[in-house]
Amino acid sequence: MAASKVVDLRKRRIERLAVDLARVLVSTNYLIVEVDELDSVDEWRAAARLAARQRGWQVRTGFGQTGEQVFAVRVDPEAEARWTGQS
Repeated sequence: MAASKVVDLRKRRIERLAVDLARVLVSTNYLIVEVDELDSVDEWRAAARLAARQRGWQVRTGFGQTGEQVFAVRVDPEAEARWTGQS
């Protein structure tokens, strides 16, 4: 009997979504999506973080003020330090 390989479907969905999200992050540095358009907000946020990590970036994810939108914003730590006076 051949051994079967266990496939983590959640991980695969996140990896595929990260590819798509990276394309947008490269061109705009941010993403905003309506929560009701997503199958899983947690997977979307994980994919945004993965897309950033794969490129050596930092990204912040969160919800809009009303909670109806989720966002990911690319962060430049050096620029942020200059703005906050922590350089």
